[in-house]
Amino acid sequence: MQFDWDQASALLGNAHHIILVTHTQPDGDAFGSLLGLGSALATSGKNVTLAVEDGMTDRFRFLPNAHWVRPNLEGVTGDLVIILDCSDERRPGKLMAPIKALNVPTINLDHHRTNTLFCTANLVDADWVSTTEGILEWLDRLGIPLTFEVAQCLLCGLVTDTLCFRTDSVKADTLGKAQRLIDAGATLNYLVQKTLSTVQTGVIRLWSQVMPTVQIEDHVIWVKVTLAARQAANAPERGDGDLVGMLLQAEDAYIAAIFRELQDGKTDISFRAVPGFDVASVAMRLGGGGHTLAAGVTLDGVPDDVEGRVIAALKEAVQLGAPSVA
Repeated sequence: MQFDWDQASALLGNAHHIILVTHTQPDGDAFGSLLGLGSALATSGKNVTLAVEDGMTDRFRFLPNAHWVRPNLEGVTGDLVIILDCSDERRPGKLMAPIKALNVPTINLDHHRTNTLFCTANLVDADWVSTTEGILEWLDRLGIPLTFEVAQCLLCGLVTDTLCFRTDSVKADTLGKAQRLIDAGATLNYLVQKTLSTVQTGVIRLWSQVMPTVQIEDHVIWVKVTLAARQAANAPERGDGDLVGMLLQAEDAYIAAIFRELQDGKTDISFRAVPGFDVASVAMRLGGGGHTLAAGVTLDGVPDDVEGRVIAALKEAVQLGAPSVA
């Protein structure tokens, strides 16, 4: 944990044009953080630019001000960069090079315990259930009120990163913060329907392609999502409907993994674990990061090239853990 609240708030107060970015393969917390903080700062009179590699995804286009999100930082200048929901400087992907070229202060706001504290000021707490929870705390400190737009985006992060308040990270005050956001106008039932309860038809077709290839050994379950499978299913280039979470529902699985082949010859891998096991340590050893029960890494090579060493590491993690009885 590191809380450079005073430094971060001072940097924010002195800034006129603020650039906000989040990680590649963005989820509900990434977009919720980006749009929630961006909307709050814009309401308070700041000029903001929001960006994520490859731009806005259709799945989260329902969020307020989604049209603000850019796919790159070409031609953009600013005097402060805020990097959201990123555990290290690799996570923003191609956006990191233009950020470094600006040579301006940076703020890192995140909740991953593997965070490397890579910015000028760092606001990092692994006890936050989502990065949007940290944004809510910062807005309270800044005295910036909650509008509907801000509350809707922040609640999206809480809902998606906790699977609608079902993860073991949820505490009593998490529900209290969710109530505050609902009181400010956020719509819980709508957010759940648009995120956790909706799957693109192309994703369902993708499942039909890859589910017959699922493997499970020594309590590790995994599947490879190749570019060929996406093409055969006419599936979107990004997204798989939290397939790794579905795999973890297998009764004899302790750790799940999904290997996603990328266009650039790399493989993006997501890990999930039941309580009592640690996949963050595996991700860190491979060059990634994340949480104890949810982590990931991007490796050079197609899925077949990296599968062996990754599965071996996950099997070792199974041997080191034990199912939680709490």
